[in-house]
Amino acid sequence: MTDAGRRWHQGALTLEAHTAPGELRVVWSGRSDEREPARFLAPLLAELVETCRSAQARLRLDFTALEFMNSSTFTPIVKAIADSRSAGVAIALEYAQAKRWQALSFSALRTFETRDGSVAVLGR
Repeated sequence: MTDAGRRWHQGALTLEAHTAPGELRVVWSGRSDEREPARFLAPLLAELVETCRSAQARLRLDFTALEFMNSSTFTPIVKAIADSRSAGVAIALEYAQAKRWQALSFSALRTFETRDGSVAVLGR
């Protein structure tokens, strides 16, 4: 996969890609507090889903280092879940259970989990 070691920034938000066998992990850090984060995130997440489809790899979005995420950030994340399902790409969203705001926010995304594990929301 070609996205290993790549880093993207928007305002106070940073996403960094790491590859492992069969997986592309994207670590989110900083703060996602832009008014329209979808303008940056939607095309990037679509590109990452396509990269994983081509490589037959799982996409893991790791939010554990994220300090803050506004409600507008959920829209492109939900779209990435839908896009990954359509593309046949397994996707996992990993969050920090110890961070109260993450536990509350990501528990709502559990409704997208699938029995076969192709969509997983994992508290760590």
